[in-house]
Amino acid sequence: MQPEEYVTFDPRIPKQKSLFNNAFLVAIVLMYIVEVFLNAHINEKVLIILGAKWNEGITNGEYWRFLTPSLLHGNIIHLFLNFAALQIFGKELESMYGTLRYFILCVLCSWGSILASYSFSSEIAIGASGVVFGIIGGLIIFFYRQREKVTGANLRFKSMYTLVIINIILGFTLPRIDNSAHIGGLFTGLFCGYFISPEYQVVKNEIENKLFVEKKNDLSRLLIGIVLIATALFWLTKISVGFHHLET
Repeated sequence: MQPEEYVTFDPRIPKQKSLFNNAFLVAIVLMYIVEVFLNAHINEKVLIILGAKWNEGITNGEYWRFLTPSLLHGNIIHLFLNFAALQIFGKELESMYGTLRYFILCVLCSWGSILASYSFSSEIAIGASGVVFGIIGGLIIFFYRQREKVTGANLRFKSMYTLVIINIILGFTLPRIDNSAHIGGLFTGLFCGYFISPEYQVVKNEIENKLFVEKKNDLSRLLIGIVLIATALFWLTKISVGFHHLET
């Protein structure tokens, strides 16, 4: 096995700065400081005020709760694990997807993960782990689609889906883990990755006799994907909220 097979991805692919990921990291740290200052960890009412996933609130139209729980964390270990995952996987994904695509994926994955939690769990929920699973889903699709074109992509694809399988199994065995949110975020990330992940092609410069990588024009695929995923989440939300109304 040659050493180059362990390269994360083709170094010729243009990398972008992690602007949104850095802002996301700052936001979750600041919100954790607010939580500590307000003793939110021993007072569920404060957590609800700050934006935790609260089924009753969502049922009554507080749809912003599909986003705000991703900024909150239960303790310093919870914060550290998600911070580290975002620093590793989020930074990598944004560098390849670009800030706009990465932002869209994070928003949709937060929506998808909290919707799944709302649909299958009555517990108050917080944390960015659903978004993290969505990010990993986006990486899985990117490396799968580039596995024949980009050095090391096939190896990264295998390592990413193995990581997901292990964490899903752990989620079913460990207490106080909202696995429905993880699975919801993962599937949203996979669908986002299919439509939102950029595609690259190797082009030969005949004059200099060199190969370089350029990004394909995929604006129509991007827009169609955003509309389709957002529409699907919208209708799934309406259905889930309708069921909750019937239960109350």
